[in-house]
Amino acid sequence: MKKLLLFLVMTLLPIVAWGDAVEIDGIWYNLDSTEKQAEVTKKPSGEYSGAIVIPEKIIYYDTEYSVTSIGKSAFAFCSGLTSITIPNSVTSIGSEAFAFCNGMTSVHISDLEAWCKIPFNRYESNPLYYAHHLYMNGIEITNLVIPDSVTSIGNYAFYGCSGLTSVTISNNVTSIGGYAFYGCSGLTSVTIGNSVKSIRYYAFYCCSRLTSVTIGNNVTSIGDYAFYECRDLSSITIPNSVTSIGISAFAYCSGLTSITIPNSVTSIGEYNQEIKGKTNVEIIPVSA
Repeated sequence: MKKLLLFLVMTLLPIVAWGDAVEIDGIWYNLDSTEKQAEVTKKPSGEYSGAIVIPEKIIYYDTEYSVTSIGKSAFAFCSGLTSITIPNSVTSIGSEAFAFCNGMTSVHISDLEAWCKIPFNRYESNPLYYAHHLYMNGIEITNLVIPDSVTSIGNYAFYGCSGLTSVTISNNVTSIGGYAFYGCSGLTSVTIGNSVKSIRYYAFYCCSRLTSVTIGNNVTSIGDYAFYECRDLSSITIPNSVTSIGISAFAYCSGLTSITIPNSVTSIGEYNQEIKGKTNVEIIPVSA
């Protein structure tokens, strides 16, 4: 009878565990026993601190799980967290996952394609908002070259990454997401490839040191606030492919002295008068 009871207890243990977070090597996970996937979750008590390295796979009761997500608020308010390593297996990061992680100094990845595919839904989801410095395979990325394997740059992808000084976007990228490079205050030059069709809202908002922008010749729209308050931007040429410029797209670009707007542009949003009203800015006007 005792042996039967012990057998039943040992059999039930892993089943009971599916309903609760489990701890493996200092990190807590929610487990999906059907899909064999694991989600990083917050600690039941206390906070994560120091340098956290999330593995691609974990083993629980002899079963292997792929770590595919970081859950909502998983590291929120972890003021002692200094760095995070995110594996290629992670495809989603929940809202406010890193909210108020003010002590972070670095984010570590090993593949830019995987990083660009993560659908951040707010800036608190992206640890770069707090850490400001992105490392790939141990080397800080300052001159960012988006590889040919990337076809789109998601929303908030490099939000607040002040360690970037230049960005080159390959010809295979078709869209730059909203807030993608928001607040990249160290960024001085941007080259946008010829396959990009849209630069979405707030994409380069407040990149205050940006001095050089080359826009590819297939861009059709520049979104609201796209280059708002890029104070060091002195000149820019809008290609003939562009038909619309959003609200305040170039507002408060106080250093701007020359902007070429071709006749193809049939719509300019409000509050770009800061450009139109500057007597030292040369403009080719929109056709009537």
